Amino acid sequence: MFSLFSNKLFLQRQQHLSAIREELAGRWDLSRTFTLPGEGEGNVLIELINRIFSRLHLFVVELTKGNVATATVAPLTQAIAGQVRRSSESLAREVEQIEATCRSLATDIGTSADSAGQALEQSAVIVDAIDQTSQLTGQALQRMQSMEQEVARLSVAIGELDQRSRSIGTIIESISDIADHTGLLSLNAFIEAARAKEHGAGFGVIAQEIRQLSQESARSAQEVKALLLDISALIQQTVTAVDRVQEEVVTGLEGNRMASASLDQVSAKHRQFHHHLTSVIGAVSSQKQAVGQLAGDLATIATIGQEGRKDSVRLAELADRIKQLTDQQLQATGIFILPQYRKAEQAVLALAALPAICQLGVDTDQTLEQGMLPLGYLELVYLTDTNGLQISSNVLRSGQAITRDATARGKDWSRRDWFRKVRETGRPYISELYKSAATDTFCLTIAVPVYRGEAWVGVLGADINFEHLLTI
Repeated sequence: MFSLFSNKLFLQRQQHLSAIREELAGRWDLSRTFTLPGEGEGNVLIELINRIFSRLHLFVVELTKGNVATATVAPLTQAIAGQVRRSSESLAREVEQIEATCRSLATDIGTSADSAGQALEQSAVIVDAIDQTSQLTGQALQRMQSMEQEVARLSVAIGELDQRSRSIGTIIESISDIADHTGLLSLNAFIEAARAKEHGAGFGVIAQEIRQLSQESARSAQEVKALLLDISALIQQTVTAVDRVQEEVVTGLEGNRMASASLDQVSAKHRQFHHHLTSVIGAVSSQKQAVGQLAGDLATIATIGQEGRKDSVRLAELADRIKQLTDQQLQATGIFILPQYRKAEQAVLALAALPAICQLGVDTDQTLEQGMLPLGYLELVYLTDTNGLQISSNVLRSGQAITRDATARGKDWSRRDWFRKVRETGRPYISELYKSAATDTFCLTIAVPVYRGEAWVGVLGADINFEHLLTI
């Protein structure tokens, strides 16, 4: 009896060991815990395998999470690198344009500085000319003032001369009157001498002489008077001319004063302009220096931009390489079946056991939608018949919403592994990791058989977001 029991236990242990070897030869289900009936050396080995699976499970989960995080960051890094590269290229173009503008500006500033320098030199010459003109104007003003004084004195002297000439005329008038009176007296004396005959002959001669002298005196007085009148006329002409000269001198003096004042204003304005021009030249020189410094800074920026562009290219290449490596690692770890897979499998089996699904009725889409809603890691669910033809819509998750795509009805999935495995084994099937072309994310497919009682009526497939699955 003991021998039969021992043989039976031995056969059971052998069967368990064969099952364990078969399972270890395929995909490792890290959710499994292996056991052997009875006691023996094999139990120690099984315990070691369980410990290895436990530690491997923790390692694979952490590694997978790290790979998923890295794979998620890699596209962002590529996008950032692309943005940096585009920004660097745009910066390089902008810097080139600014450099060209700076060169043109430097040329223009140089030309402006040269023109301003020439203008400053000309302005200095003008300032000197204005100073000389101001000095000459001042000298002319002094001469005009002296001339005004001289003309005033001349006018006074001519006035005195005219007054004396008039006084002489008065005296001449008196002399002429005396001569006329003397002539009358001599005529009377001559008449009286004639009456006296020989007694008045001598007196008559004297009277005749006196008469002739008085006549000559009268003629001389008239001649002197005529000369005085001519002199007086000339004096009046001279007075008139002096008055005109005085008016001209006054007008010239006033004009000279106005010209001097205007010249002073021009001198002040031009000196102010000269000062501003000096300031402008200083500012232009500073601007030219600043533009030169800006050009140097732009050259540095351009160099940095070129280095940034090269770095962005290297960063993009590195991000692409990291993405490739993480994808490879994720696909490599996809051979393991994690406990999360089994949890998702149980959720899909529960969904497949709902009456509306088993009956393949008209409420299938609504039931799939309601069942999918709380399971955030499900991205897509669909139902086929036993021939692999899809009889439901694609019920898919879009953000926080659940939508349906009825165009998927009638698709033939009979050649797909997930359908064939379920049809051949009658058991749930968990695919290895694959990358979705639609979402560029890692997914896996869980397909489970759908039974109505004991009859197999179809397959329920679910595409699962691997990143979200790791959170359950």
